[in-house]
Amino acid sequence: MAKTVPYILRWSRIIVAILSIGLLTGVLVSYGMTIPHIGAWLAGIQFIPAAISFSLATVIGLLLVTLVFGRVYCSTICPLGIYQDFFSRVSRMFRKRDNRAFHYSPPLSRWRNMSLFVLVVSLVLGISAVVAVMDPYSVYSRACVYVVKPVWGYICNIFAVTPVRIASASLFGILLSLVLMGLVGMVAAAKGRLVCNTICPVGTTLGYVSRYSVFHIDIDTDKCTQCRACEYVCKSTCIDLVAHVVDSSRCVDCFDCLTVCHNDAIHYTWSRHQLSIPLMMRTRTSLAGSTAGMSDAAGMKAMDSSAGQPLVGTHLSLDRRAFLATGLIIATAPAISAVKKRSRLVGGLLEGQNGSTPAIPVTPPGVFDRQEFLERCTGCGLCISHCKTGVLRPSTTQYGLLRALHPVKDYDMAACDYSCTRCTKLCPTGALHPLTIEEKKHNSIGIAKVNVKDCISWANDFQCGRCADSCPSGAITMIRSGIPGRGLWPDVDIESCIGCGACQYVCPSRPVKAIIVNGTTT
Repeated sequence: MAKTVPYILRWSRIIVAILSIGLLTGVLVSYGMTIPHIGAWLAGIQFIPAAISFSLATVIGLLLVTLVFGRVYCSTICPLGIYQDFFSRVSRMFRKRDNRAFHYSPPLSRWRNMSLFVLVVSLVLGISAVVAVMDPYSVYSRACVYVVKPVWGYICNIFAVTPVRIASASLFGILLSLVLMGLVGMVAAAKGRLVCNTICPVGTTLGYVSRYSVFHIDIDTDKCTQCRACEYVCKSTCIDLVAHVVDSSRCVDCFDCLTVCHNDAIHYTWSRHQLSIPLMMRTRTSLAGSTAGMSDAAGMKAMDSSAGQPLVGTHLSLDRRAFLATGLIIATAPAISAVKKRSRLVGGLLEGQNGSTPAIPVTPPGVFDRQEFLERCTGCGLCISHCKTGVLRPSTTQYGLLRALHPVKDYDMAACDYSCTRCTKLCPTGALHPLTIEEKKHNSIGIAKVNVKDCISWANDFQCGRCADSCPSGAITMIRSGIPGRGLWPDVDIESCIGCGACQYVCPSRPVKAIIVNGTTT
């Protein structure tokens, strides 16, 4: 039974990881939103989104799980961590002649702490672009939404009876996703979990807690034969067989090391093994150096004469307990800081029409405070992925370069479904607040503005009125100008307008649309 436990642990971890990344990827690339609750839950339990949304129950729960079981989150729930494991495994499969894929390396503590410091500062200052690049969930989700989903859409259209509408992301978003995922994959293939244990702030945060985890990997030195099989498969490069110590702050509990040990010398346990026969003893550095030129007998005599003397200049291992308070404080640092309804009228950019540039970009619904939205959003793309009409697009410069990839509405290409609140219920960071359908119908995110000189109805005395016909809230009425040779022109009731964009979407005026929706500043 003892020999089967390591295999049970390892394969249980693998199965959970496959299910986790499979479900999350499916939710992100799916064109049919059939499992919205699972999608919101999988995104909501990611560490940084939960911290940004002030979901203390989730954050504390993840910290407690880490304190008990170690960094199992990184190997079973984090999609970017599982992605790295895949590349690490494939790399090992191609090293048939040399199975010594990994070797122990000391922790790069300075880089780990710097990355965590940068994240905390970015959260405090509201620099969401930095958070978007450092959050492992957002990096993976954007790759799914901007790269994988369009490819999946083309495949679906080959076999589907009813084709799906493929929304293209910005070139910037696609290139950023490809670059980040490519770099992470290459590093994982060569160095295993180096990104997790050096750059990722989530790994650093959970690493401080996992130093003191109840369950951990422990080496039985009475059984260990120094074959180094465990070291060669450790993708976290955290097994130091010179000191017979496993760095719990970097170990992601993949359990690969347990199944390769032929002597049952390494275990996942709550206890720490005590040597039955001490193999190594500390000596004074000065004394060790002074005996270098002595004969063996003289050296032994000098060593014996030092018995009972205090150790001077000895390099002691760092006491983990000294960092308990600091680890827990830093671990909670991230906590400081929402069927396309197409108009029956022709819409979109028509031939000869130029794109519109609103004075203020329009946010998704569910934004109560614009600044809060800009600071909390990490640009994960979940709302963009499941927008029924495709009106949501990743921003480039609309909100500023430091807030690129945030969702922004493009009413030249689509209008917002008047009765859809899907995006507000999917947001994992709280940047979008959940709305009911009735609340959404009164949640103003913009106001339509009419440029009468561009309106073909007014300028050419042409019976149009498409904007008024398409307005679901009845905020637009066509009135007479009273000027000879001029026709009806649209008048907007700003009290009724919610900024859904239906009017802008169907406007046929050329060369520019005569009605443009501008976002609100609050």
